Amino acid sequence: MFPLLQLPSSCIQNVADQWKTIELYEFSFLSKRAKEVSKRKKVDDSKVIIDLNSRKIYFLKNGGNMRFEQNRFVVHQRQPSSLDTDIILFLQATQNFLNITNCRFETVYFNLKPPLTIDQLIMTIDWMNGLQNEIRKVVIFRATWQMFEIFINRFRKSINQLLAPYGGLKWDGIVQKRLKFEIKESFCSNPSQWFHLDFLFNMDTEQISAEKIDMSAQDLNVFLRSWQEGKTNRNLEKIDFVTCSKIDVKEVLKGCGGVLMDPRTTKVMAQKSGRYFLNDVWIRGGIHIRRNDGRLAVIQTSSYEYWKKGENAKKGHVEKYLKILEVWNSEDNSEKWMEKVFFIYII
Repeated sequence: MFPLLQLPSSCIQNVADQWKTIELYEFSFLSKRAKEVSKRKKVDDSKVIIDLNSRKIYFLKNGGNMRFEQNRFVVHQRQPSSLDTDIILFLQATQNFLNITNCRFETVYFNLKPPLTIDQLIMTIDWMNGLQNEIRKVVIFRATWQMFEIFINRFRKSINQLLAPYGGLKWDGIVQKRLKFEIKESFCSNPSQWFHLDFLFNMDTEQISAEKIDMSAQDLNVFLRSWQEGKTNRNLEKIDFVTCSKIDVKEVLKGCGGVLMDPRTTKVMAQKSGRYFLNDVWIRGGIHIRRNDGRLAVIQTSSYEYWKKGENAKKGHVEKYLKILEVWNSEDNSEKWMEKVFFIYII
């Protein structure tokens, strides 16, 4: 057998840098010297997913996964991990893996509910807060309100994306007023009754998607005018709000200088970003408002999108525009334009 470990550290490092992440991790268990020379000095681009529910690590670049067993991760794609092991051992093993490979977390998956305990959750959050490694996305599939509230109030690490629990969250009625960590790119929540305007104002992310949000016409008006005045949410590029009940669109736009545009003659392009649109999308019609620096926001209350530059306005889109145009221009306050879906594109 070739005496690899007897070579100078720099030579071993050059060899180890050619190995796949799993190979490097397994080599580190041969000896103390193997562990020391295995540590990568630069960030590994082999993005990993940490599934805290199944206690597995998934590799996006080269495929495959490792499951947790006793005090380390082992390669075995089919057998489930043991969830009976003390979570401290799991976190220690994960930290050891990160120390060696210097990988970046692409995603961390959570289920914030039993059998996970409150103490285990707090321990996991504190461990994540102390990580030197970047975490891009946190996805919470299911949660009890008590555990989710602990996460929202205790987590501190800057991330790119947060997907809050989708359905099944039995909210206790306490509204969260402040986000205590940074979300750079996107925030998604459904249902969304658990936060309100102060929480949104405190969030300077690029995209917000909030379904079943308890927001009145006056609330949304305050949100839009704050954006127009350049006070809050200056980095926003896309907003999806679905309110709990229909609200008066004219009240939403009151004082915003909104102009209702004809989808047959007006279109703007929302450029491909790689995160929100896989291709350029053309927005026809809608209501145009502008920020104090001239930046345009297009507000749509329907799901009509156009993926080709020369595509004509759809018949249903034109019919809806002509119908609401009468209400928009009417001085009769008894006529209402009521909607619950608001898609906002900031161009």
